[in-house]
Amino acid sequence: MQKNILILGDIFLDIFEITELLKMSPERPVPVLKKIQNKKVLGGASNVANNIKSIGGKPFLISKMANNKTYKEITDLLKKNQIKFKIVTNKNYSSSIKRRIVENNHQFCRIDDEEIKLLLISDEKKIFKYIKKNINKFDALILSDYSKGFLTKNLLEKTINLFRSHKKKIFTDPKKQDLEFYKGSNFICPNIKEFNDFLEFEKINNNSKQSIAKLFKKSKSDAFIITKGSKGISIIFKNKKKIDISQESVNIYDVTGAGDTFISFFSYLLTNDIDIINSLKIASKACIKIVQKKHTSVLNFDEFRYLISEYCDQNLINLDLKIKLWKIAQFKIGITNGCFDILHSGHLELFKKAKHLCDKLIVLINSDSSIKKLKGNKRPIIKLNKRIELIRTINNIDDVVSFNQDTPLSLIQKINPDILFKGSDYNERKVVGYNFIKKKGGKVKIIKKLSNFSTSKILNS
Repeated sequence: MQKNILILGDIFLDIFEITELLKMSPERPVPVLKKIQNKKVLGGASNVANNIKSIGGKPFLISKMANNKTYKEITDLLKKNQIKFKIVTNKNYSSSIKRRIVENNHQFCRIDDEEIKLLLISDEKKIFKYIKKNINKFDALILSDYSKGFLTKNLLEKTINLFRSHKKKIFTDPKKQDLEFYKGSNFICPNIKEFNDFLEFEKINNNSKQSIAKLFKKSKSDAFIITKGSKGISIIFKNKKKIDISQESVNIYDVTGAGDTFISFFSYLLTNDIDIINSLKIASKACIKIVQKKHTSVLNFDEFRYLISEYCDQNLINLDLKIKLWKIAQFKIGITNGCFDILHSGHLELFKKAKHLCDKLIVLINSDSSIKKLKGNKRPIIKLNKRIELIRTINNIDDVVSFNQDTPLSLIQKINPDILFKGSDYNERKVVGYNFIKKKGGKVKIIKKLSNFSTSKILNS
């Protein structure tokens, strides 16, 4: 599930000068600040790479810089975060630094130290040669354009066409007004201002279907995904269909890097075969978490897993989608199965012990017709809907799914869990799914059951 994502774009060093207010200056009516801390973090395309890495992906970053102190600081941070990169250097290139003065947990001002220097043709050729040679290593492409000179029209055109020809998705965070630069990108992800800049550049005065059609004709994209801050997200498909996704209201601490987080989550989830709408919703929720953090931040892997778990619990999504998301978050999935016709202490003990050995526990339960076939016409005692309802109330259970067949083998194969659990009244090698699980590198775990507890004994007593 760890997809390899190529990121091309402008990189900079984000510096946060943490200060406290001392007094007003006697020289001019301006505050006098005392420096408390100097925090340096990855910015721009390198922040996108950091986001991808933090959620379990494998980013590869390509950019340009001057070979100076800032270059060393950025590359040291990339190495520290185990991000692979290829940065071309030249004495004529500049390094971008965004220095933010923070007082009382809020940005007081920002000082940008940078020059726009176009990528040299020789470096352009070198970079594309590298991408072409390694195209099969990458699952998707993110273009993180801050319009600082790295993403030239020629490099964009050749790289987009290359990924298109290999049927790999391209995600673009744009800054240029001319959509011609991003022609062929599958998903162009502007904020509302950037989208309006597209309209202005094309001399379009409204958002009518005819106007939108003009943008699609020029961009050759599959969809525009427009982020609108607290107003949520709009996605417009090339068939002109528009879907709006609302955003929950939160107290915003710092929006720095939120756009990087959005495109990172959206692209990574979609590349892992999560549908567009759910990918957008989860990316939106990730941004909510980010804007409540200090400075340029990412969700660490534990926070990402919690986000996924929370999303699966709070939304009415099917088991297939849950399993996909759980696997992206690298949760260890366990399965147990049975009739559970009369729920007793032995079952509860099995669930409890199984859950201690996995992150997500799924119970596969025989349908009424399946039980009748296995146990006779007097069974089940309790109908399927009631059995499912009872099991769902148990804290250790993450989902329940029924099956009509004599055995749950087809479901086990479909879910492909990490661990298969059964009670100690079963021989390990006789457990349904044993050969499949072992072949896939999983485990079969026999759980010691409480003595004197079984449905048959209860019914016969």
